[in-house]
Amino acid sequence: MPLTVLRSILNELNHTASVPLRDGHYLKVRVLGTTMGQSVLMLPGLGMSASYWLPFVARYAHQYRFYMPDLRGAGLSSHVPFNQADVFQNHMEDIQDLIAHYRLKDILLVGYSLGATTSMHLQRAGQFELVKRYLHIDQSPCIRNQDNWSYGLVGERQSELFQNMREAAELLSHYPLATYIGDIPAKFQGDIVDKIENIILALSGQTAKKPWYKLALLGLLPFSNKLPLTKIEDIQAYFAAYAGEGYDYRESLKDCTTPITQIVGMQSQLYDPRGQMQIAKYAKHVKVIPFERSGHAPLITEPVKFTRVLGEFLADTKAETAQIRISS
Repeated sequence: MPLTVLRSILNELNHTASVPLRDGHYLKVRVLGTTMGQSVLMLPGLGMSASYWLPFVARYAHQYRFYMPDLRGAGLSSHVPFNQADVFQNHMEDIQDLIAHYRLKDILLVGYSLGATTSMHLQRAGQFELVKRYLHIDQSPCIRNQDNWSYGLVGERQSELFQNMREAAELLSHYPLATYIGDIPAKFQGDIVDKIENIILALSGQTAKKPWYKLALLGLLPFSNKLPLTKIEDIQAYFAAYAGEGYDYRESLKDCTTPITQIVGMQSQLYDPRGQMQIAKYAKHVKVIPFERSGHAPLITEPVKFTRVLGEFLADTKAETAQIRISS
């Protein structure tokens, strides 16, 4: 059965809750599984609906209780605005509120891409005492390139990407009352749309533009408000975050004693696999699982293997590993 069909069916079976946040808003959280099962917290990637997890967790729902939030600004939480400049801090605080709301402990934590950054933010804040095991999916321990680090977001192309982000943010800042780019005078829309489309392509690790995305950016689709990175305030928030503070988690990982299983897309264009695997140099207990045929989305390109590895992580059984040389 195709994943999209299975996801549609399972979408009708899970329970969606509204979790109160410290700023008065509510985060939508999909909950699936037995109430007697161990808690599994699944944090999605940028703009990813939590419903994408459903086909992978369904077979384990009789043993575990899955909590799958739609992060602020995405999916069923697309209406929730950011309340601070640091979007990663904002996401982390939301997850802290979720954990407190459900009184979760001994958590099996899964973080993919943005969800993995949120997880590392949580670890740096000293919150991993509530995490029993952590599954880290295709994310670098340091996002910004530095003198001693060249494995940040998009590698050698990072300077160009960040400059484009700053330029796009500057253009958008002239229209504080605009919600979508379609609210900007038409003669200025083209350059802004082209620049943002190219940035989003780089962030998604894809090469082909989605024909509908321009319409979404312009606010011309009836569901534009439900799509990620279409509202100007969300675009500005993410661009400022990525092009701003370095988000270097290497030092804090040295204090991490929580066992980590790491899935690495060996063809990833977003984060160099050599940099991703250096997490094993910093954290104490790391199991690296390479997905040889995958780029940044191993759960999509190798779904059968991903489902199996997820199950092994949940059960804490011996997952497939490879001896990989970690170079400096």
